[in-house]
Amino acid sequence: MFNRFTVSGAALQVLNVGDRGTIARFTQADPVILSHLQSLGLDRGKAIAVTQRHPNFMVSTEDGHLTLPPSLVSAIYVRLAGPS
Repeated sequence: MFNRFTVSGAALQVLNVGDRGTIARFTQADPVILSHLQSLGLDRGKAIAVTQRHPNFMVSTEDGHLTLPPSLVSAIYVRLAGPS
């Protein structure tokens, strides 16, 4: 029996404002999407935090704030950081 359940990762699109972690992988292999993510500085190992969900999905990284379209949000899987 489990005493405690924790989630260590999730799709970026299901995270809430304030959730943070590290990009673990990309869920799509579309070269156009992967190229767009890299052009924005988003790659595996990059720290990311959700700062806004509506009306636009916004994240912050060490490089600044980004507004992401749904196609990019759905392509990112995040390894979650523990509580701050």
